[in-house]
Amino acid sequence: MKSYSQRAPFNDWWYWTEALIKRFRTIGDVYKENMENERATDAHAWADKLRKNVNKVVDEMRKIGPKPNDEQKKKLAPLEEEAIFNAATLFREILLVFPFASGQMQEMLGIAWQDAKWEDDKKEPELDENGLPVVKKKKKIDGRAAELFWGPKARPDEGIRSGKVEDGGLPGILFNLLAAEKSSSSRAPTDYGQAMQAHVSQALKSTGPAMKPGGFPG
Repeated sequence: MKSYSQRAPFNDWWYWTEALIKRFRTIGDVYKENMENERATDAHAWADKLRKNVNKVVDEMRKIGPKPNDEQKKKLAPLEEEAIFNAATLFREILLVFPFASGQMQEMLGIAWQDAKWEDDKKEPELDENGLPVVKKKKKIDGRAAELFWGPKARPDEGIRSGKVEDGGLPGILFNLLAAEKSSSSRAPTDYGQAMQAHVSQALKSTGPAMKPGGFPG
């Protein structure tokens, strides 16, 4: 699990916001399928609040372009700090929501979060007494449940797991982000933030002025 020893820059908060938006949309869809319309609306409202918070900064990034000058960086800085402050408030509330939501999702999807893992394609095959690989029937994985609880393949930090901090995944990440925010450290760039910046750059090349508000698909 990603650990933050220093305060995270805006792009990291944006990265984890995008992961949360996707998980809340799935949660909302599952609630709707189970006729829990009020809770479905609440879940989608969370996704909307998260999206709205980052859009103000991301839209400004889109206007500026991938290589801001010092003056443009200065203009972005207060917008980023405001978005981080608001994201921290939302993340604290989400940490209270997640355990219940995860429990509900496990019940409605009919699977325990621990059992929803993706198959490990890199796992060494089990061998029989002759040293030959044991042929086992592949376990059928519900892709939606796997992504909800364990994130997309190879990105397990993006799943909600049990919803509790101690079981890692997104709850653990949110806790780490919030804990680091209490320090007086500078905001250190990370691979996650660079991935988001690269996304903006690529989107600008691909779509130019017509890029979707928020600068991120979905």
